[in-house]
Amino acid sequence: MAVIVVPPGIDWNWMKQRPQQLMERLAAHGHVVCYCDRTRSAGAAEPVAERIAPRLYRIRHHERWLAELWPSFRRQRQDPVIVWCCTPADPPAQLRERYRPDFIVYDCADDVPEWYPREQPLAAEADLIVCSSERLLERWSRSFPGKPVRLVRNGYDPRMGLHLPPGEDDEIPPAEANGKRLIGYVGAWAPWIDAALLCEVARLPNAEVIVIGPEFGRKYSGGGVRFLGMMPHDRLAGWIRRLSVCLVPFHMTPIALAADPIKAYEYLAAGKPVVATDLPECRRMRPHVDVAANRREFVRAVARRLDDPGDEAARRTFALNSTWDRRGADADAVLRSLSL
Repeated sequence: MAVIVVPPGIDWNWMKQRPQQLMERLAAHGHVVCYCDRTRSAGAAEPVAERIAPRLYRIRHHERWLAELWPSFRRQRQDPVIVWCCTPADPPAQLRERYRPDFIVYDCADDVPEWYPREQPLAAEADLIVCSSERLLERWSRSFPGKPVRLVRNGYDPRMGLHLPPGEDDEIPPAEANGKRLIGYVGAWAPWIDAALLCEVARLPNAEVIVIGPEFGRKYSGGGVRFLGMMPHDRLAGWIRRLSVCLVPFHMTPIALAADPIKAYEYLAAGKPVVATDLPECRRMRPHVDVAANRREFVRAVARRLDDPGDEAARRTFALNSTWDRRGADADAVLRSLSL
């Protein structure tokens, strides 16, 4: 087993994504995980490190933890230390100085051209590169042919309960306005979202398009689209269940082409029809996901699925074969290849 340190990147409570999901599973597999928030959320009277599950610690004030707790913890533990980097925020030399790790792992889940100057040194220094999509796997395998590069895709969290019938205590959102069918995108409102495409979909008769997620690098905009903002992860299930068609409306940018959209797995777990732009990882999900080559095909696919939702059971089965529990087991196996 190992001690895994995740340097500050995504705060633990900000949109439950790949880093939080994988670290929860790796802690369940016996590793000790120290997940560092970027935001300094610990006041003078609050704990610097919060135990949120067995062997899983949320570090609420990274600098204080580094100065006050980490040195003695590092000396007392005999287990190897792994620094698990989800972004190339820190130079490798700084990572080694701060944490004195035995191994560095770069978990690459995005293709962001602006990151390239910082990403290359981190990838070169990493003992292992983990990727979330085939496109990223191919990119890093070409760049570093002698380095171990492994695929661990994204997945569905069964604790959301989307694959189950709604319970009596589930929070169910209000009925659709004027009896309209809801079409939705759940995720960050980021520059790679095709707002114009959503506006076209919003013109379909007797339907309304909603977006659930935070502003991320852009402001909400789009005629005929209703923006509901960011919601806690545990509230999403009720909304997804009310959607008639779920969308993955990405522009064909590098970050989108390399994406393995988490929300696609969650939509499928609910048995919902999913229409996506032509993303490589969504092509892999066919026939459970309808992939459109252009805007006209996309809108037609949405209209078709409003009338003919298709095979709910097959979609749920696909999602349940793609859970974060399975991805966590994959990640654990990859780490054990480092001869821990």
